[in-house]
Amino acid sequence: MSNHQDQQAPDIIMFVRHGEKPGEGTKPHGVNHHGEHDGHSLSVQGWTRAGALAGLFAHAPSKAHPHVVRPGRILATKPTKDAKSKREIHTAAPTAQRLKLEIEDSHTHGHEKELPQVVLAQPEPVLIVWHHGTMAKIVRHFPLVNHDDVPHRWPDERFDLIWILVREPGEELSYRFISVPQMLLADDSESA
Repeated sequence: MSNHQDQQAPDIIMFVRHGEKPGEGTKPHGVNHHGEHDGHSLSVQGWTRAGALAGLFAHAPSKAHPHVVRPGRILATKPTKDAKSKREIHTAAPTAQRLKLEIEDSHTHGHEKELPQVVLAQPEPVLIVWHHGTMAKIVRHFPLVNHDDVPHRWPDERFDLIWILVREPGEELSYRFISVPQMLLADDSESA
C-alpha cells in the first residue's frame, strides 16, 4: 500500500452484526418495516436495536463509548439470490437516515476480501453492518497489530457488540482491534 493510501485511510472502522433475527420456524417472527411477517427481516427486538444504534452513532463519541464515532460512511450487505437476508440493510438504515448518509451496498457475501481496499481508500470513519459468520474473516484482512485478539468467530448469541479497529500512530498503516459492548437494550451484556 502506498503512503498516499495510508494517509487516506480512516482512523476508526466499526463493525456491527445485524440486529436480532427471527427464530428458526418459531417465535419471535421477523417483520418488515410495515409490520408484516418476513423471515428475512429483523425481529421486533432487532428493529429496536437498529433504532438504538442510530442514537448511539448520532451522539458519538460518549464517555461510555469513547472509540465509537459518528460514521461518515456506512457499508452493509444487500439481499442477493443466495443470501436473502435484509437484516444488514434494515440495521444500517436508521443510522443512515439519521446521519443523512447513503448505504454503500455494492459488497455482498463472498466478497469480503475486497472490502478492506474500499474502506481504506477514504478517510471517513466507517460503519460496516455485516453477517456475523464472516465478520472475523473480514477483520483479519485489515493490517492489525494485535491479530491474535480477534476472535475466530463473532459469538452466535451476541447481537450487542461493536468491533472497532483504531488506527495506530506511526508511519505504517495498522490498526488495533478492540471489542466493546453496545449496552443499548435491557438485556445487553456489559462484557465484550
